[in-house]
Amino acid sequence: MKYPISFLLIIFISTNLFGQDSIYTHKIIEALCSNKMSGRAYVKRGDQVAANYIAKEFNAIGLSKFGKDYFQEFTFSVNTFPSQMEVKYNGRVLIPGIEYLVDPASPSIDFHGKVKYVGIKSLDSNTHYDHWGSKIHSAVIDTFTSKYYSDAAINLKQYTSDQRNLLLVKLSNEKLTWSCSQKQSKVPVITLKSEVFNRNETANFEIQIKNKFIPKYVSRNVIGFIEGTKFKDSFIYVTAHYDHLGMMGSSTMFPGANDNASGIAMMLNLAKYFKINKPKYSIVFIAFSGEEAGLIGSHHYVENPLTPLSDIKFLVNLDLMANGAEGVMVVNGTINPSEFQLLKTINDKEKYLPEVKIRGKAANSDHYWFAQSGVPAFFFYLMGPYPFYHDVNDQATALPLTNFEQAFMLFQSFISQLQNQ
Repeated sequence: MKYPISFLLIIFISTNLFGQDSIYTHKIIEALCSNKMSGRAYVKRGDQVAANYIAKEFNAIGLSKFGKDYFQEFTFSVNTFPSQMEVKYNGRVLIPGIEYLVDPASPSIDFHGKVKYVGIKSLDSNTHYDHWGSKIHSAVIDTFTSKYYSDAAINLKQYTSDQRNLLLVKLSNEKLTWSCSQKQSKVPVITLKSEVFNRNETANFEIQIKNKFIPKYVSRNVIGFIEGTKFKDSFIYVTAHYDHLGMMGSSTMFPGANDNASGIAMMLNLAKYFKINKPKYSIVFIAFSGEEAGLIGSHHYVENPLTPLSDIKFLVNLDLMANGAEGVMVVNGTINPSEFQLLKTINDKEKYLPEVKIRGKAANSDHYWFAQSGVPAFFFYLMGPYPFYHDVNDQATALPLTNFEQAFMLFQSFISQLQNQ
């Protein structure tokens, strides 16, 4: 069916003035989760590729720069696994990310030998030296019943000075989830799915894992803004982190679709909306890096702000936008009651989301350092079934994006009405 140009123009204008663009949303998420981005972290400079991509989107939208470009650099230490990654258990090659993970802080592992199961017993030298035997200086423990595997690794260290004969294997009956580490430990550690391991026999492991510790890794926040029409020197901030976990070895990628390509897509949609619907206050948009390694990018920004923190009227941080079937959670809602009531009033009237839930302070995303510095801030994350978190299955094709547009409408209405208070 052919439509007149005027009809198509109305659709285009309506999409850009009043709603998020679902095609654009999918494009952003798919790009950020693509192999080019290498998991948006510290192997193959995936974070740099992602930062450049977001900067191009800022430029295409028409966001202004604070300096010559959109970037703010900072450094931090990080432990990475850029190359070799192979684990054999009794001769069978295990699947990385599905059957095992290397501990994020682990050093390189060059292990060929036997490992005994010692379960949940206290790993102290007096009790277990004889149990392990004088020639087997490694152990397998159940992580779901032992809270002290770090201490276990420290105690295990005393048994040998030969790193090649030292290994701690943690068994887990939970889904394998990975993370980042700014440190490198002394003891090599891997986590194994419980069903892979036979507790009744001594296991033969062949492990080749190469780590690379980087003491001063350079990453970048990506920052742009829209100048306000009335209050140019007062600001509303909209933030989301773009980094994820990167690569575990040269072929196992953690795409980070929900965490947090979805939040970047939401932020970019809001940037497009407010570029057309001119705000009274200036709005700053920041895509942070280093969140997964410990809220590093946002901490750096708070210590090196491009606008005075005292001039920030409010900050909205976006993370985990996969599924809003059950509504939205508002972190810091209890400490910003008037703003929470405004948000809830909007939702009660417009029925955007099934529920707006409230909780208190939490150091669980990039809003935290701003709030600690006196900036009123909310952290929004959507609530609804989504099984993948910090794992290899958090892919663009897995995202339901249920109520994504409704959440967009709620967030833009909230930001718009903040400017009228």
